[in-house]
Amino acid sequence: MDTHALRTRFGLSQDRMADWLGVPRSSLALAERGYQAPTATTGVQELRLTLAVQGLVYDGTGGSFPTPPALPEPPPDLAELGYRLRQCQAKIQGLELQLVKLQQRAAPYVARLAATPALRAYPGLVDDAEDEAAWLTIFELEARRQLREHCGATARLLLEARLAGLQREAELLAEIVEASATP
Repeated sequence: MDTHALRTRFGLSQDRMADWLGVPRSSLALAERGYQAPTATTGVQELRLTLAVQGLVYDGTGGSFPTPPALPEPPPDLAELGYRLRQCQAKIQGLELQLVKLQQRAAPYVARLAATPALRAYPGLVDDAEDEAAWLTIFELEARRQLREHCGATARLLLEARLAGLQREAELLAEIVEASATP
């Protein structure tokens, strides 16, 4: 593997890799671009990293042997997970309240849509049929616009989807925290 591939594999900056190789960063940059050959020192250090990728240890004499077991990953930070769980729970409460308020805002407009057919079906005489027809059209269209743009099914479903996502995240976090806390 070349130094760029090794840097990518291990998530190293040119500065960090140059420190490992014992060369200036500018020399490493030139070597990676093909303008300068690696030194013997960088070759050994690079070889060590290359062999480590393969699960081998360079023995210093041209051979290798199997690497010792990998170091364990640090355990999860229960304080951070618990903090995020509390954030989710607070946000869930806020979204549940928003959902109630959204349904309350939608109720008059849903009531308008339910009443519109009855108002239009009135068989009796009215003072000005054209004015009433225009008023009923506005009555209905305002309700449709409010429901479509602000508080209807789309807004409710988007809010429910956000709520479901947070609830699931909170469930998973609670399971993780509980499982990690139990010996």
